[in-house]
Amino acid sequence: MIIDAHAHFGYSNIFGTAVSERNLLENMEKNGVDSCIIQPLPVMTADEAISIHNEIFKLTKKYPKVFFGLASINPHLPKKEVIYEIEKCIKEYGFVGMKCHTIGHAVNPISESGDLLFGLADKLKVPINVHSGNGVVFASPSLNIKKARDYPDLKIVIAHAGMQIFTAEAFVAAKECENIFLETSWTATEDIEWLVNDLGSNKIMMGSDIFNDSCYNQHIEIEKYKIINLSEKEKTDCLFNTANNVFNLNLK
Repeated sequence: MIIDAHAHFGYSNIFGTAVSERNLLENMEKNGVDSCIIQPLPVMTADEAISIHNEIFKLTKKYPKVFFGLASINPHLPKKEVIYEIEKCIKEYGFVGMKCHTIGHAVNPISESGDLLFGLADKLKVPINVHSGNGVVFASPSLNIKKARDYPDLKIVIAHAGMQIFTAEAFVAAKECENIFLETSWTATEDIEWLVNDLGSNKIMMGSDIFNDSCYNQHIEIEKYKIINLSEKEKTDCLFNTANNVFNLNLK
């Protein structure tokens, strides 16, 4: 089985891109992906985020155990609105985690707005996925070290594992903190092999970062794991077990 731990859904008026239900399903079938953890593309207003969350919820009900939701909303919006929407997504909609979109929402993880998200994730006992790579300094993987120490029971997934240029920094963060995991979309193939060998396959998960209607990257990201020199157990961990365990999906 394969879990895509990082895919998007909906339309972004920030990035000017969109992903539909049809885009996701067609590519999952083509690439042999059994389940996708999907999150909104970054949007500006609360109403836009709420609308996409509602559509993701419908997908999780229409296709149980195929789609799982992550809540993503701009934390610079009024605090009460942010808390209400995230708690609704986790408690009522059954979403399996949250997003801190450091570039899409201009969030510094160690700022007050960033801590609102990390604190909520810790309180709600769900993992938080944090964008890394392009968009530094807010997207610097090292900023997650402080958050991992502030919230030692919180599972933090560094998305893109630093996005190649900051992969070494993501490695250090995951090495230093037991509760930091790496999702490897846009990571160089040889670096994925290095990360698995040095950190262990239980710290690494495959994600595609599907963000537009072509969805090409899902095939590419899966192929990386097929060609690198890993044991079958390590590949199974990275393609399935790690995401299944970190996000408590209870898939078998």
